[in-house]
Amino acid sequence: MDRVQRIRKRMLTLSATAAMTLAMTVAAQAQEGTTLRVLINQSPWLDGFIAMVDAYEEETGTQFDLDVTPFGGMLEKTRNSLRAGEGAYDILNLNASGMAEIYAGGFLKPLKEIEPDFSLPESVLTFGNSTYWNAETHSFDPDGTLLSVPTNGNVQIFYYRKDLYEEAGLKVPETWDDLLANAKALNDPPNIYGFVPRAARDSILYNFTPYLFSNGATFFADAAKGDFTPTIASKEGLAALEEYIALGKEAGPPNPGAIAQAELIQLMATGKAAQAIAVVAAYSSLTDPNSSIVADKIATALIPAGPGGIHASAAGQWVGGIAKNVPESQQEAALDFFKWFMEKENQVNYVLDGGVPVRDDLGDAEEASDPAFAFIPAFSENAANAQMNMPLVEGTQIKDAISVHLNRAVIGEITPTEALNASADDMYKILTDAGYDVKEPNHL
Repeated sequence: MDRVQRIRKRMLTLSATAAMTLAMTVAAQAQEGTTLRVLINQSPWLDGFIAMVDAYEEETGTQFDLDVTPFGGMLEKTRNSLRAGEGAYDILNLNASGMAEIYAGGFLKPLKEIEPDFSLPESVLTFGNSTYWNAETHSFDPDGTLLSVPTNGNVQIFYYRKDLYEEAGLKVPETWDDLLANAKALNDPPNIYGFVPRAARDSILYNFTPYLFSNGATFFADAAKGDFTPTIASKEGLAALEEYIALGKEAGPPNPGAIAQAELIQLMATGKAAQAIAVVAAYSSLTDPNSSIVADKIATALIPAGPGGIHASAAGQWVGGIAKNVPESQQEAALDFFKWFMEKENQVNYVLDGGVPVRDDLGDAEEASDPAFAFIPAFSENAANAQMNMPLVEGTQIKDAISVHLNRAVIGEITPTEALNASADDMYKILTDAGYDVKEPNHL
């Protein structure tokens, strides 16, 4: 059943009261000519979001003006719009790495100020309470102010070629050592690379995070309690970085330090890569015969564990916030769209159209047997282990600083020890310059 057929089916199943309400809404919004201006990133989940927008336009008459922007330009456009006298966007999609800065700036309209009785449905995931912000503790706190709605449940998952695994008699790796052994067994350059890291400077910190956390290392001493003393330069952190480098060096393509998300997906989709850790949003394009020559050969699983049996994934979710500096009518229309977006049936269609859901109750849906839902078990397992790596206002600045050193270690310019020590020093300077009370970091 294609998207248009699903929309028609949904329309036919509306109750008489709901249909009457919908008709009134369509007429009112069509008369007002409502157009929602949305800032969204160019990404693997974009097509799914566009399908949702198309469906909402058809149901309500509300129009959308999407500004599709490369990831690297999102934060600058967000800042410029929110700081202007009148915002250029009604809805802004915020990534995990930069949302704390936007929340703390007070630029978003608290959702309960638009609709006092509004709350997130019980089955909607908040990914570490990242839709809430406590201005007093500067933290993501469910008792804080509700500022956003999740729009994409992006976490990292493990992708592998099931046909190659079967031919080689391999099992899905349980540990990083297992993954390296499998990668070496499958490595046959230049025909196929055993494992592909995402180690370009704009990608490496996010991709490296599961290795760090699963080895029992942390970026900060105790971020949840406000202790942001840098702890990245530890023996556990060193073990994680050495594992990460070894996978790319011993079983990866040439120059892994230049591989970003697009290159990783391309290598997997063209059959040049046997396995990788990537965002769940890539699943739809990797399993689409129109964009992948190995569409029927891709499988997903839980990311391998560290030596203590710890599994970890980096939270890379996106949330939608409503700008404070736009008219109230636009804010109300934006919240109406968010409420529709989170409904279970619409989330089912979101998955079928290539999006990543934001609900945890889709397993019992009638459509759950559709191949498009095959990634849901891996998504659920990894989402349960997902953590935010930079849960503070200065997160973007710290990410950029660390990424330079990690990338240099991958390409062999400096040693892993030097990379982690330099990262700790840069983190300490950024934090103390910002007024944080932190201890001097340890060094390897």
